[in-house]
Amino acid sequence: MRNFSITAAFTAAALALAPAAISAQTVDRTTGVHHGDLDLSTEAGRAELDQRINRAARTVCGIGESTVGTRIRSRDARECYRQARRSLDDHFAAIIRDAARGG
Repeated sequence: MRNFSITAAFTAAALALAPAAISAQTVDRTTGVHHGDLDLSTEAGRAELDQRINRAARTVCGIGESTVGTRIRSRDARECYRQARRSLDDHFAAIIRDAARGG
């Protein structure tokens, strides 16, 4: 089974510029993106992988979690999500190319 893990390094990087009070609340998180059961040479397989990548990035960056007093996502969480998506998309692009070639 193939599995790709991402860590909260994205969160830590995104929060590096945040005020000390916010960065003190940073929680290290790790999640994985399992793709061994997907046929990435098909549109359906790639769509499912995209959903899994989205869920993993949201989990690691805390998107969707409530902060007391606000329902607005922090700029740091949004930037973390963008960085995580870019990194995961880049990583899986090579895997998808290989699958499309029959590898």
